[in-house]
Amino acid sequence: MKFTEKSIGPNLIEIITSGLYDGNQNCLREYVQNSIDSHATNIDICFENGYENLIIKDDGSGMSKKELMESLNIGISHKTEEDTGWRGIGIWSGVPACKRIVVITKKKNDKKYRIEINNDKIRDGIGDKEPLLEILSSATGDPKEMPFGADDSFENDHFTIVRLESILKTQKDVFKDKTIRDYLVKFVPAPFDNNNFSFAGEIDKWLKEKGVKFPTVNINFGDEREPIFRPPHRDDIFINKITKQEFKVGGKLVAVGWALTSIENQQLEGPNKGIFFKKKGYTIGNENLVRNLYDKTYHFWQYGEIHIISEAVRENAARNNFEYNSGVVGPFFDEVGKFIGSLQGVNRVKVNKNLEKKINSVKGHLEKRDVKSAKKALDKLKDNVCQKINVPDDPIIQDILPMIDAKFETDKKVISELEEEVKKEPEKPDMIKIRKEQLNNIIDLLPPDVRKKCNRTTMEGKLYPEISVTDSIKDILKDKTGLAFNEVYALSKAAYGWDNISKIKTSSPILCIDKNKTERNLRLGVMIYTIHDIFVNLAKHEEGKESFKWFENATLEEKYELAAGMYAIIGLIYRLIEKSENCQP
Repeated sequence: MKFTEKSIGPNLIEIITSGLYDGNQNCLREYVQNSIDSHATNIDICFENGYENLIIKDDGSGMSKKELMESLNIGISHKTEEDTGWRGIGIWSGVPACKRIVVITKKKNDKKYRIEINNDKIRDGIGDKEPLLEILSSATGDPKEMPFGADDSFENDHFTIVRLESILKTQKDVFKDKTIRDYLVKFVPAPFDNNNFSFAGEIDKWLKEKGVKFPTVNINFGDEREPIFRPPHRDDIFINKITKQEFKVGGKLVAVGWALTSIENQQLEGPNKGIFFKKKGYTIGNENLVRNLYDKTYHFWQYGEIHIISEAVRENAARNNFEYNSGVVGPFFDEVGKFIGSLQGVNRVKVNKNLEKKINSVKGHLEKRDVKSAKKALDKLKDNVCQKINVPDDPIIQDILPMIDAKFETDKKVISELEEEVKKEPEKPDMIKIRKEQLNNIIDLLPPDVRKKCNRTTMEGKLYPEISVTDSIKDILKDKTGLAFNEVYALSKAAYGWDNISKIKTSSPILCIDKNKTERNLRLGVMIYTIHDIFVNLAKHEEGKESFKWFENATLEEKYELAAGMYAIIGLIYRLIEKSENCQP
């Protein structure tokens, strides 16, 4: 069968650009690959005109006019196994991200050339279903010779600049400082930061000895040309021991891996967490790609890398997974699953031998001078120390065990010191228990009707002001006045003749505590409603608001004190109402 250009649909360009990648940031990886394959030692990536344009510039060998034109071939690549890129679509990968791609390049002893791709024409052509070759020919300009700048040298200068111009509005969230930096940190072959990661030298040396191919390139980002370093970005969170592993299939070395285990028994924070596949320095997939090869639960208490050496283990075009194109991949994945299982075994041993959280619990109780709780926590801690721990006979676990045991021994010394400290510290009285007893004593002294209503609820119920708290006040007011009102507000107004809280006015009272002092009677009536309002109305209507924070933010001990005072006042008010006389003629 003979193919013609009519046999190739316009959607092919969409398939090999946006259809090939799971995120448009991946075009950065393609351009970095091209730079590294041109033997660049420095790659600068930055935005221009805000976030309007993204520039990738390298000091690689550059391209002649012919090489520039060949670089635009689709699916054709002259790269070898030594190179990192191999799909032949690198330059086109920026099509979904921007309106134009501009490439400026120069080789030593050669002219400077520029070529421009109009991505809008490609998108329009796809929509109109024009033949692919016509679309590409219309959208791509011819290479043009550019004049040298004042600092350019015909003999010595060599570079390539890729400009992604007019980033599309739909891509603005993807192409900005933080997202670009995070992507570069995670996926491109950046070096370690030797100043902040002390394990870098040992790891780099070991990887080199095992034949790992890792480009030597400086990648800088932003206006300040800040260097990009791959994780981990710190070393103080890890146990001082590198776990190393060789992965072999049929006796042949397929990959090598390393991992560092966290000091704390908790998940590490990104980007310093997870085990990642790497090939020629580039990340394949993410941390879940490795974790999913272990059929049980694995916790991210390690950071590490698995560097693939064998060309038989081949990544897919999107570099988010692998092709099952050989009999090596399955057995290799089985070995990786065993490695992750061993790391989880390390985590289980750490859980059994790590006493730090329990030690901190004892210290916390001592800081609060809560000796009783400190003793209780210390007893549990000592039980943990005495428990026999079975450690699996796994080489990876056994290799890191001395570091875990050293920490365990240090923790045991701290426990002995805490034990002496607890012995010296006088035990603090149980104030909660004392406050509960005080509250019960006050309730026992209340008038029978008040006490009866209080004892309808549990101790926890007594602690919180509820609408029933002042029911006994309401009942006695109704009984003594003969009124049928159901609100303390209305009953207290009518009973003692007050009319307005802000400016007390006199009306005809029904009850009097003092027949000769009208104001005294009014104030008693207002006090009855005030207590009801502060404890009952606030609890009913103001939960979670500023007006009730005085109670809700109180400590448990303070709440018992406030509750005791509340019941005492309600008892007093009840007795004052009881002593009040009918003052109407």
